[in-house]
Amino acid sequence: MARLLTAIVPLLALAACATTTAPAARLDIVARAPAYAGTAFEGGGAYETMTAVAHTPGGKADVVILRPLDAARGSRVLLAEVIGPEGRLLPRMLNDGDARLDRADSAGNGFTMRRGHTLAWIAGPALLSEVMALLRAELQPELALAIGVGEGGNGLRQLIRDGFNAAPGGGKVFDGAMPLMAGGGSDFPFTYGAAPDLASGKRWGILTRCSASGTCPKLIHLDSSNDFWQSGASLVATGGTSRDVPLPPGVRAYLMSSTQHVYADRPVPGECRHPNNPAQQSPVVRAMLDHLVAWARSGREPPPSRFPMLADAMLTNPDRESAGFPDLRSLGVAWPDGLGAQGRYALHVPMTDMDGHDIAGIRLPDIDVPLATHTGWNLRTGRATAAVLCGPNGAFIPLPAVQRAGDPRRAISQRYASRTEYAKAVAVSARALRDNGLLLQEDVDRFIARAMRETRVP
Repeated sequence: MARLLTAIVPLLALAACATTTAPAARLDIVARAPAYAGTAFEGGGAYETMTAVAHTPGGKADVVILRPLDAARGSRVLLAEVIGPEGRLLPRMLNDGDARLDRADSAGNGFTMRRGHTLAWIAGPALLSEVMALLRAELQPELALAIGVGEGGNGLRQLIRDGFNAAPGGGKVFDGAMPLMAGGGSDFPFTYGAAPDLASGKRWGILTRCSASGTCPKLIHLDSSNDFWQSGASLVATGGTSRDVPLPPGVRAYLMSSTQHVYADRPVPGECRHPNNPAQQSPVVRAMLDHLVAWARSGREPPPSRFPMLADAMLTNPDRESAGFPDLRSLGVAWPDGLGAQGRYALHVPMTDMDGHDIAGIRLPDIDVPLATHTGWNLRTGRATAAVLCGPNGAFIPLPAVQRAGDPRRAISQRYASRTEYAKAVAVSARALRDNGLLLQEDVDRFIARAMRETRVP
């Protein structure tokens, strides 16, 4: 084992409040190693990984830190992932890479490294606030941001709800937060602004405590379409009531239209009736991380929210006729049996267009210039009649090359006269998103390049 290098950081506020001296907090660095086989990234340069143990008054936690070797090339942004059961997901969601930090090919497009950000993963959410106070003292970032994916996103919402974004020594634990595909959660409150609880009558919101203490982070909430079907994401908008609950000024919410909950790079058969949904999400997450950094750093606000609401008729009951989904039963595509309710809280789903795609939200070119129908839901196999939802998976239902009987969707040949025309339509869609602050130029270029190689359009 590598020699332990110990950094001692006293938590003065805790010591001042105690009758006896509180245990000193320290970060024991167990090992250092080059990240991504020593790859040097434009912007942040070469990176290193540090494996450490954080000791705090509340206990100890394992920490992994990924940071620029040359601190002068760093952004001074510390990005911490609140880890859920799925493990480290940020390398995939931001970099299109994977969770391994030693291999060059695991870096993906290197987005966070090119930005110069430092990333941290902390095992033990109960100690998150104390460990982050220690990391802020040791690493001296200008900003500390948190992202949680799925259950990690729910954990992040709960941390804020319960007042734990107040740092032990004063100030905020996180300057900005991004719950990602967390849905509405399972317990009241579901909304960021205050809303009445239908069960208890109590009026409360996720930001109620931190608003009183002045410790709310700037917050960007991102959900997939699947989160409306499987995780009660409509509760973020309604709180389970029959009307919308306004988002506070320090919150933005966006739907990543017609995407599934988990990352997929191609449609493949699996445990569900239909191939899974490969519509992309990472381009949205990259754009929103840049916005969160700017918002927390300088106050520059992100684009207006794009989240389906009842008032704009973009949230609806979960039956096919209400949602406007095309009738594809002749193709073997059944509609889900429904959502029911979460206790006494009503659930809703996004309204769709004639292709079956969510109308609201951020519609990337996969959805806006389609070659298939992408849904946020899929159905389980092995059920003769019941249309039971199939976990986090969405569905991929290709458009016909030419018009066919029983398929109400326009064929590819009716939409795009040639591959060049298809690529032009993708370019128009991608550039419009860029101009509205919803897509980075590098992702515009990727969408156009992919469209020019598309073999499904002659």
